Amino acid sequence: MGQDKAALIHPDGRTLARRAWDLLHAAGCESVILSLRENQPVPPGFEDVTAPAVVRDAPDKRGGPLTGIVSAMQAYPAADWLVIACDMPRLEAPTLKNLLNARRAGESFLAYRSASQGDPEPLCCFYAGAVRELLENEIKGRARSLRTVLMENQCRLLDMPSPDALDNSNTPEEWTRATEAPLLPAWQADLLEIWISPGNNFRGRHEQGCLDHQVQRLLEIGCVAGKGLRGDRYFGYKEDFKGQVTFLQAETLVRLRDHFVLPDLSAGVLRRNLVVQGIDLSEWVGRKFLYQGIAFEGTEECKPCYWMDQVVAPGAEEFLKGHFQGGLRARILTSGTLKAALPRALDSP
Repeated sequence: MGQDKAALIHPDGRTLARRAWDLLHAAGCESVILSLRENQPVPPGFEDVTAPAVVRDAPDKRGGPLTGIVSAMQAYPAADWLVIACDMPRLEAPTLKNLLNARRAGESFLAYRSASQGDPEPLCCFYAGAVRELLENEIKGRARSLRTVLMENQCRLLDMPSPDALDNSNTPEEWTRATEAPLLPAWQADLLEIWISPGNNFRGRHEQGCLDHQVQRLLEIGCVAGKGLRGDRYFGYKEDFKGQVTFLQAETLVRLRDHFVLPDLSAGVLRRNLVVQGIDLSEWVGRKFLYQGIAFEGTEECKPCYWMDQVVAPGAEEFLKGHFQGGLRARILTSGTLKAALPRALDSP
């Protein structure tokens, strides 16, 4: 690039270093540490941060990401690490949250699968603090690439939320391509509830009565690109199905409870999958977006039907018509795991 990439200005106005710092905070990291070479100055963009935490490579080390990670682990031996490079201009906080949410107890490494080669991406990766000795031995020995270390230690790999989520910029041409292409907007919404059912109670049941496939509330759910939610009735229903997943605004449930004086009405009776708060679903028809690092495409309103009068109360179908209160149907474009927030009362609109 001919210049310090950490100082490049992202289209959002931040330096790449400051943007990476902010992304880690937004992903939920308790502390964020800048890894710098021995004499490298703190990049621009931190003027409003009082003494940002910095770890520098030891003067007798070879440098590079492996040295930086080991130096940080030695400085903070009790910490686990989410390591990212600053030169990923398309990286977003939901992608990092998805990685953290997918961790398993006792796991040493967790990375995304590189879109180009299918190998681990070592600079958007979780490293447990317990691997410090292993990495120290790498520096003392052959000092192989981090990617090789991850591969030889059975690092589990996740599919990336979108193919270009971890594109880096090593040349002016790559920088132009990465920053001029449109970025998927990321939802900043709470996922309050997750619901699935193994079968349809109402679809195709006109004048036949409903069936009795129960709904199940989950704390997390696997999303599979092009198929749906694992365990749900519409998983793999048909190719390019518009309703692989359905969203419902929590505010709609609150209005239903208030209007029909049903304070204990469960969102499960509406048989929408994901109850979200803090997003206007009507704005997302025909648009792609990221949610918890997973890419979706809104397709159409999930319109209420006359069965609502049976499962909620007479008049519920009419009440839900208009203002997009039936919810949003969507396709799943990339695979990943969604996690619900801790249970809490729904906020009134």
